[in-house]
Amino acid sequence: MPTAEAGVRHVRVPRSLRPRLRFAAALLLAACPADSAGTTDAPPLTSASTGVDPATTLATTEVATTTTPSGEPVTTSTTGDAPDPTITGTGTTEVAPPPEVALTLLTDDNRAYVEMHGGWGPHLRGLMRAPDDSLWFHVDAGEDVDHNRTIRYLRRGAGEPAWSLVAEQPHTDGIQQNAASVLVGSTILTYGVNIQQHFLEECYLDTADPSVHACNAVLISGQVYTTPPASNYVGAAVLGPGARVVWFTVVGEGGGPGRWVYTYNFGGGWNGPVEVDLGGANDLGYVHAMATPGGQLALVGQTFTGQYPDGTYAAVVADVTLGQVPTFLSLEPPDPAAQVRSGADLFHDDAGDTHVLAYFDGVVAYYHRPAGASWAGHTAPLHVFPDTYRARFIRPADDRLWLVRGSAGGQGVELLRSPNRRCGPVDWAAAEIVNVAGPDPGFAAPSAIYVESPTYQPAPAGALEFAVCGAYQVGDRSNLARPPRVTCPRGHPPRSPNHPSAFTAGG
Repeated sequence: MPTAEAGVRHVRVPRSLRPRLRFAAALLLAACPADSAGTTDAPPLTSASTGVDPATTLATTEVATTTTPSGEPVTTSTTGDAPDPTITGTGTTEVAPPPEVALTLLTDDNRAYVEMHGGWGPHLRGLMRAPDDSLWFHVDAGEDVDHNRTIRYLRRGAGEPAWSLVAEQPHTDGIQQNAASVLVGSTILTYGVNIQQHFLEECYLDTADPSVHACNAVLISGQVYTTPPASNYVGAAVLGPGARVVWFTVVGEGGGPGRWVYTYNFGGGWNGPVEVDLGGANDLGYVHAMATPGGQLALVGQTFTGQYPDGTYAAVVADVTLGQVPTFLSLEPPDPAAQVRSGADLFHDDAGDTHVLAYFDGVVAYYHRPAGASWAGHTAPLHVFPDTYRARFIRPADDRLWLVRGSAGGQGVELLRSPNRRCGPVDWAAAEIVNVAGPDPGFAAPSAIYVESPTYQPAPAGALEFAVCGAYQVGDRSNLARPPRVTCPRGHPPRSPNHPSAFTAGG
C-alpha cells in the first residue's frame, strides 16, 4: 500500500447536498411482492469473509433510549417480520392490524457542518444483520468535507434494547467525504476513495470479534489499483455470498466528460476495473443498486452534464452485466418542466421486476420495469408523490413490500405497505399507511432514511428495520426522543414470538 504523503486534491462537494433540504420530493415506490431480492450465485469466499447465514428475527425486547458518543443522528425502525396482511380462516379473510412503531436512539453525535450534514448519502450504508442476528450500522467521522477520519460501528444485539458503539478504526490518511459498507458473512466491508494516495481502500471488521479489523488498498492482479485523479462518489453492493461490487465516478475536468468505474469480487480477488464512458456527462453519483438473480446489477443514479452549477441533472437507469459496459437511459420527468434531481431508490424482486424512485423539484416519481423487459419503453413515471423528500423500500422475508416515506414539508414519517402480492407495478394509492410518531420536530422532515436491504447483505431483510436522520441543524445532534417501538401485528405470528421492529431515532 502506498504510504507517501501527497497534497490533498480538492474534490467538489456533491452538488445535491446544498439544496437538498429544500426539495419537496415525493418518494413512493412499488415493488412486485415476491419474497426477496435475488442475489447472484458466486464461488465460495476464499478470504477472511464467509458466506452469510439466512437472516433471522429478533427476540422481543424493551426498546430504550440510549446515547452513544459518536455516529450520525439516525433513527432505526425495526418492525417485526410482518406477515401477510390477511388471515384466512374458515371462509373468512381478515385484515391484519397495523404495526405499532417504536423509536430507539441510535446516536446523537452526527457530523453537522454545512457541506456534509448527517443525512448525506443514504445510499451508502444500511442496517446490516449479522449471522448472530445482531444489527449493525456504520457512521463516518471527520472534521470537514475533505476529511473522513474514522469508521464508527454501532451494534444492537438480538434481544438487546439499545444501540451501542462497539468499535471504531481509522481510515488511511486521505479518505474524503463518505464511505460505503456491506456485510459479507460476519464481516463488514467498507470502501472509500483515497484522494491523496490514489487507491481504493477496503476496511474490514469482524462482527463476531470486533477487535479484528484493518484497512488496506484494493489489489487487482496482485497490484495496488491506482484510482484516477478526481475520483469520487463511491458506492458498493453485495452480489451474493462472498461477492461484492464497488464503483466510483471520475469527475470530468472543467465540466467535461467523466467516467464511471466499477470492480467486482466473487471471493477470489478483484476483477476489472471496467471503465464506462458517460456519453458526455460530467459524472455519475448517488447510485442505488441491487443484484439480480441473472448475474446483473440493476441501478439508478444521478448524472450531471456541464460545469457546476451551470448544467443539467438526469436520473438514469441501467443493467450492468459484470465485466461489460452498460447502457444508461434517462428517466422521464412527471412534468416536462420539472428538473430531475437524482435517483432515490431501487428494488429488484424475485419475480424479476425492478422498481425505481427518482426525485425532482417538489415531487418523487415511481417507475416500474417488468421482468424480462428492457428499460426502453418503461422510463415514464407511473405514480407521483407530493411532499416527500426521502423514501426507501423495505421487504422483510415472507412479507409484502413496504415503503418508508419522509415528508419534505414537516409532516413526519409514514410507512406504506403494498396492497397485494401480485407481480407488476404497485398501486400505492391503495397502500396501507401507518404514521410514525416523530421523536422531535427535528425529524418532521428527515434528511435521510437507511434500511435493511439485500443491497447491503446477501439475504432479505429480517424485519422491517430502518433508520431516520434528523434535518440538518434542526435535527442534527439533538439528543431528544424516546423512539417508538414497533411490534408485530397481532394475529400474525412472526418467525420468533413477539418480534419487535425498532425505529431508532438519532439526533
